[in-house]
Amino acid sequence: MKLTFIYKGSVKPHDIYEKFTDKVIKIVKTLYVLPDTIEIQFENMGDSVYGMTVLDPRFPNRIRINQDLSLEEYLLPLTHELIHLHQMYTNRLQSRHGGRIMWDKTMFKVNMMEMSYSEYQQLPWELDVIEKQTLLIKLLNENKKKIKV
Repeated sequence: MKLTFIYKGSVKPHDIYEKFTDKVIKIVKTLYVLPDTIEIQFENMGDSVYGMTVLDPRFPNRIRINQDLSLEEYLLPLTHELIHLHQMYTNRLQSRHGGRIMWDKTMFKVNMMEMSYSEYQQLPWELDVIEKQTLLIKLLNENKKKIKV
């Protein structure tokens, strides 16, 4: 697996985050198939955004994470976005033109700027993440010694 870290703006590399990410991904891969190449981009995303998976074919397999998160805060958005990568890699989640998203061969027209957070959480790919993340966090908690940096 090739793991690349990208630092935007005034963000300085954090070796501890890179080691932690590598360990978490190894455990995630025991449950969910992931692409062989993953990019983690740290940047200022504001106060209310923790992370997002880039739905742009020019940047496949890229996750953006808020640079201001502590290591403890980092685990949940990292695992959340890794599950989205899994969904994309297995073609369950696909971005289409004009704000359309295909989930399990069903097309959705989604304008995330007009949705409430609770509406967003009810999207089928988000419900899938919540279900998978619960199992994943349990596994990670059982393996705390393996991911400690």
